[in-house]
Amino acid sequence: MRKKTAAPAIFLVCMLCLTTWTGVAAAEEWPGIVGIDLLTVNDFHGALIEGGRNPGAAKFGAFVIGERAKNPHGTIFLSAGDMFQGSPDSNLLYGKTVVEVLNALKLDAMTLGNHEFDWGLDKLRQRVGESNFRYASANVREKDGQGRLAFVQPYVMLERLGLKIAVIGIVTPETAYTTGPKTVAPFEFRDPAAVVKELLPVVRSQGADVVVVLSHLASYMNQQTGEVTGDAAELARNTPGLDAVVSGHSHQTVAGKAAGVPVVQAYYNGRALGRISLVYSRRDRKIIASSVQALETPVKEAKADDGIAAIVNRAQSEIAPVKNVALGRTIEDLSHDRYELSILGEWASDVMRQTTKTDIAFQNGGGLRTSIPAGAVTMGNLYEVMPFDNTLVTMELSGEQVLQVLNHGINGKAGTVQFSGLQVTIDSSRPYGDQLVEVRLNDGRLLEASAMYRIVTNDFMSAGGDEFTMLKQGRNLTDTFIPVRDALADAVKKAGTLRIKKDGRLRDIRGLAEKPAA
Repeated sequence: MRKKTAAPAIFLVCMLCLTTWTGVAAAEEWPGIVGIDLLTVNDFHGALIEGGRNPGAAKFGAFVIGERAKNPHGTIFLSAGDMFQGSPDSNLLYGKTVVEVLNALKLDAMTLGNHEFDWGLDKLRQRVGESNFRYASANVREKDGQGRLAFVQPYVMLERLGLKIAVIGIVTPETAYTTGPKTVAPFEFRDPAAVVKELLPVVRSQGADVVVVLSHLASYMNQQTGEVTGDAAELARNTPGLDAVVSGHSHQTVAGKAAGVPVVQAYYNGRALGRISLVYSRRDRKIIASSVQALETPVKEAKADDGIAAIVNRAQSEIAPVKNVALGRTIEDLSHDRYELSILGEWASDVMRQTTKTDIAFQNGGGLRTSIPAGAVTMGNLYEVMPFDNTLVTMELSGEQVLQVLNHGINGKAGTVQFSGLQVTIDSSRPYGDQLVEVRLNDGRLLEASAMYRIVTNDFMSAGGDEFTMLKQGRNLTDTFIPVRDALADAVKKAGTLRIKKDGRLRDIRGLAEKPAA
């Protein structure tokens, strides 16, 4: 009896060793055993150029090519979304260069991240049309016709070594409020678990031997305990029948299991490559062993792929006349953290208010994507700071509505609202949404709840983005069609040299306040 039970156990240990250390190509040496490797990337955010910890597309591409060569006939390459937007190198061509790189790397399938919607559906359709790979996003539906996005599929069926692998695409439901409301207004983002449960019997009936969810859902991993949490992990736990889940969105390194299902997320900006290795038994018609890794992309001493480098270099020549234009300089670092009122946020909101000659300006913290270091300020810097093509929108709000904006936007889950024209005192020891103590205008007058004030914000917030729904109630709303980025560029050029310092417009008297704002 012991010999009969020991053999399978030893076999599984051998398979796990194969998947952990060498991929699963060697599994083909065992009769009836198939080894499949899933290589994954997520949240590349247009990081085409090497810099700091970012390997750049050419070195990342070389890494992908090398890992695929370990199992050339049994490897699938997948993207979990947010690939195009995030750097001037990509943004100036609306992600076209990233698509060219992914085509060269023979990507098999990609799901949509929330940032794939940033430039509107026309640009997204254009990128999809240029892609040699397929897009899968099952939980996005048109509200009226209840149909899915016409230019993406709910799932794709891939074949490797005689196996059918179904890849079901899932977009984060957060897209409904983290993306420009005008763009996503026609769509609903259905519950991922409900959609996957609907599709599981469909793909199985079509002969799928392996089912993978390719998602732009967040995941997190406790590096001490190995516990995997987040939306992707919950999907794995609550949806029996899945063989693997690919995650993204939260920019984490995750390589673990939830309810026995491998879950992977490969950090961001191409700094890592995910790999899920699956050992499939033809006799048992199921996965009998699996492993999951997040492999750090080598940067130092790594060789770039010449073909990918040529793609990036051609694009750099095309965008150089815009990207490298020096507009002026800044004496201080214009640093930014979306969860704080930053020096960059103060300056940007000041520029918005001064450009439109309004009383108050609001800019969402997440709409400013990075800092500007001291020194020359180029148009490329401003594309990095403001990759979105948001425009300045003016309106009239009551003082009560201004308070609602501040209550929602200070220390909120989407970050802290950046503002100009106000002197705000808060008590952060109070619950979120009830932290205001006093709000005054720049001239020292108290903000009056019943008075009307002229406001400027961006078109994302004015349409209710980041759940600033109170801004949709503004009177006399006018879209100036002046891009926020252009207003910032004009301010730099006019100043020549920026000498910006924080001015204490947000004061926290944590635990000392006696009563809330009137």
